Amino acid sequence: MFILVAGMPITGSVRVAFFPDITGDTAVADFSMQNDASFGQTYKNLTTLEAAAKRVDAQLSAQYSDEDSATNLESLHVLASSSDSGQVIVELASDAPYGLKEFTVKWTEAVGQMEGVKKLKVLAKKEMLDNFKVEIKASDTESVFAAGKALKAAIETMDGVSGIDNNLDLGEPQYRFELTAQGRALGFDTETLSGQVLQSFGGGVVQRFQRGKDEVKVRVRYPDEDRQTIGDVKLANVRTSDGTIVPLSHVADIFNDYQPSSITRIDSQRAVYISAVLDKDKIASNELVSQLQQSLVPQLEVQYPGVSFNFAGEAEQQAETTSSIESMFVLALIAIYALLAIPLKSYVQPVIIMTAIPFGVVGAILGHWWNDLTISILSLNGILALSGVVVNDSLLLVSRFNELLKEEGLSVHDAIVESCTGRLRAVLLTSVTTFAGLAPLLGETSLQAQFLIPAAAALGYGILFATVITLILTPSLLLIQCEAKEFIANIMNKLRPNHDATAPV
Repeated sequence: MFILVAGMPITGSVRVAFFPDITGDTAVADFSMQNDASFGQTYKNLTTLEAAAKRVDAQLSAQYSDEDSATNLESLHVLASSSDSGQVIVELASDAPYGLKEFTVKWTEAVGQMEGVKKLKVLAKKEMLDNFKVEIKASDTESVFAAGKALKAAIETMDGVSGIDNNLDLGEPQYRFELTAQGRALGFDTETLSGQVLQSFGGGVVQRFQRGKDEVKVRVRYPDEDRQTIGDVKLANVRTSDGTIVPLSHVADIFNDYQPSSITRIDSQRAVYISAVLDKDKIASNELVSQLQQSLVPQLEVQYPGVSFNFAGEAEQQAETTSSIESMFVLALIAIYALLAIPLKSYVQPVIIMTAIPFGVVGAILGHWWNDLTISILSLNGILALSGVVVNDSLLLVSRFNELLKEEGLSVHDAIVESCTGRLRAVLLTSVTTFAGLAPLLGETSLQAQFLIPAAAALGYGILFATVITLILTPSLLLIQCEAKEFIANIMNKLRPNHDATAPV
């Protein structure tokens, strides 16, 4: 049974994640637009999200109620964070027949792919860290972008992955001018050319005058109809130093290009990042990272030499925290052993007492499975505390056994029977009352309690399960210890030379 339960997190019967999905009080749809999107398109997408939220509310209300009812939306806020980003915040009524998680899933499906949107996150949970984030580095810009696009295309097809964000966009579109040999021969340089192009299409100030308290600037530039397309740019004219007017296309070559708004470098290498939101009921961050490391990443490293991958976000924090907790757990076990060995004056009995700890962990896993909880960093805190509490029951039995054996002179068998029957009530009351004290917390639905429930489940179910095992395992191990001690003593007596024997005369 120990092996079967310990394998449940590996087989996926119990989910494992760095941090559990904790449902918040509101559902938030947050999006950002492409660099060249207009505010009009941003406003259109905000109204699309608002309409979709109202439509989903009406559908779910009709699904859970036969009668026509009013809206279950307590509040709905539409916010434009900037000209290219915004969010819609929805709060459900306290008596809504459906939950935030179900509403969020339906809302995401109803919205679909909106025009011009670079990133869309629809969440009903508290986002502490990026669920998934990978940093890709290389000296070659083309290689790092190609590897990033390949990895992005792969995770887009995975179930449970949404809200993908990245810095793979090309940047702002621009026209790039390069002087020709003829242009240089006519006396143009880059400063002169850029100044005249800016004046023609952006406008040059030719006059300033005062109007009341305001200063008015008069700008001269081409009319609107001559400033719309690349054809208009090619037909523009520029003036040489001697006043001769020549076509712009004769003095410069014009190229369509993109200018990145920012360049990311890590360790002096060009880097891109890809992040995503994960539905941890379908796939956890460590599962996604493991899949990519086993399949896609080796292929990309062969295809694009010099490219390196670093998984950040929850995966990075999980590795660091797990390493720290493992060290603390080992130190805790050493401290528990020392505290038990000194008063018991035995090297073996502390080990017998501490055999309850692994079975406490088994109980914690079963508690998460029974309550449909994800094993997370919060659960590990509970398991760490459990290791110090779960030994109490075994300690009661062993200390009573030693008293009966040494002070009252009972046989090993009688001492074991008497210690178990005499301490049964104390062991059961200690464990049951501890679980009873934690049980109300397991059924709490408030947001604040969600951070305590995993630790409470690990502690409560771990103690309960370990108690049952302790009442069976500890007496058995005590009997085995005494029999083994007696067996070793008999062998040593047989091997010891007989000093009482006398030599024949």
